[in-house]
Amino acid sequence: MKLSTLPLMMVALAWTVAPAVIGTASAQEDVEETITAIERSLWEGWKNHDGQAFHEHIVDNHVQLTFQGTIWSGKQAVIQSIEGEGCEVKGYSLSDWVVHQVGENTVLLTYRATQDGVCDGETLPEKVMASAVYVRQNGKWMSGSYHETPVRNQDDE
Repeated sequence: MKLSTLPLMMVALAWTVAPAVIGTASAQEDVEETITAIERSLWEGWKNHDGQAFHEHIVDNHVQLTFQGTIWSGKQAVIQSIEGEGCEVKGYSLSDWVVHQVGENTVLLTYRATQDGVCDGETLPEKVMASAVYVRQNGKWMSGSYHETPVRNQDDE
C-alpha cells in the first residue's frame, strides 16, 4: 500500500465507522429519555392515585419493594396499592439518573428521590435511592421491578 493512499483510507474508515458510533450514542440517549420519562410518569401516577401509567408501563409479574419492606408482587397488586388511599404525597423530585444498559433488552435505572408524604400512617423517608429494572417486550420498555432504600444519613448527598 502506498503511503499516499493511507490518508484516503483513514477518511473512508472514519466515514464508515462514525455513523455507527453516533447511532449508538443516539440510541442510548433515546433509551435514557424513554426510561426516565416512564419512571417520572409512574411517580406522578403514585402521587395522584392514578394507576393508568402502571397499566401501561409495568409487566404483569412486576415486583415492587418499598422502604417499609412491603413487597407487592404482580401488576394488579401494585395498581391496587397505587389507586388506594394508603399514601398521601405532597411532592417529590427525582435526580441523578443513571441508566445502565445491562443487555439489549434490559436496563437498570438508578436515581435519587426526595419526597414529602405519608404512607399507611408512616412518614416517608425524605430521601431514597431508587432502582428499577426495565425490560423491552414487543418493542416497548416496561418496568419489571422497583426498589427503594432510604438514604441512611439525610445530611449526606
